[in-house]
Amino acid sequence: MNRILGAAVSIGTAAMALLASAPANADDASYLAALDAAGVFRSGPPNARLSAGHRFCNQLRAGSTPDQVVNDYVRRPSFGGPSMVDDLTVNLRPVIDIAQHELCPDTLH
Repeated sequence: MNRILGAAVSIGTAAMALLASAPANADDASYLAALDAAGVFRSGPPNARLSAGHRFCNQLRAGSTPDQVVNDYVRRPSFGGPSMVDDLTVNLRPVIDIAQHELCPDTLH
């Protein structure tokens, strides 16, 4: 019985180690790094930038094409100077392309 329990703990520990190095975190980091390297969508905090990228991926997974995501993007006027919305309005297509490559490569055809 102790041998079985020990084996289960070992398997569980190995599984947790794999999960701790899950690619999702690396994907998030590589998405932010790719945005910065391309010089697009640099405004806004990292969590807002990530949220937008994941939202675009969800739209693509739901069947939208990248062009449809661009056309459906809600453009709101900003107040008080340049904002994250302004940044996305100008650079939306490259942001979607980067999101596809870094966050949701399953949406590439």
